[in-house]
Amino acid sequence: MRLLAKGGFAGFTTNAVAETAGVSIGTLYQYFANKEAILDALADREMARLSERVLVVFNDPADIPLEDRIRRIIGAVASSYGGQRKVHRLLLEYSLRHGGGRLAPLVKKLIVLLTEEGGPAGARHIGPLPHAEAFVLTHAFAGVIRSMILSQEATLASPADIEDALTRLIVGFPRRSDD
Repeated sequence: MRLLAKGGFAGFTTNAVAETAGVSIGTLYQYFANKEAILDALADREMARLSERVLVVFNDPADIPLEDRIRRIIGAVASSYGGQRKVHRLLLEYSLRHGGGRLAPLVKKLIVLLTEEGGPAGARHIGPLPHAEAFVLTHAFAGVIRSMILSQEATLASPADIEDALTRLIVGFPRRSDD
């Protein structure tokens, strides 16, 4: 992560990784076939951390307003970056160039949670939803978050404004049976 933060992909070589880790290049190659394998492991680790944080908030049994839960989920995503937005942008770019399926398990899990009766607290405030609506909602959320990470222009909108807009989108989106 430090090498990516410092020099981007250009400075990320197996020799640099071995030197930074304090191991020989041969030892590094015992664990990783090439630098892409290292990048895959980093991307997988970061996605697992992000997924865990999101699901903890989503599954929290506390009876909190939907707006607060959405903001906590956005906060969980933001905290996954740990102040390393550049590194996460690079890992996301790498993941998207190489299939981009790392987010798919989390999205699939959220769709299931949003469509089942009596699901976790995060789902009960929204659904249960028809599958198509759960699909659109989760992919819209993921798309906005992905765009925030990949955007290099800080002048488009503040993170707080984007959080407000995303919260309004999610809260106002689903059809409710009592409407």
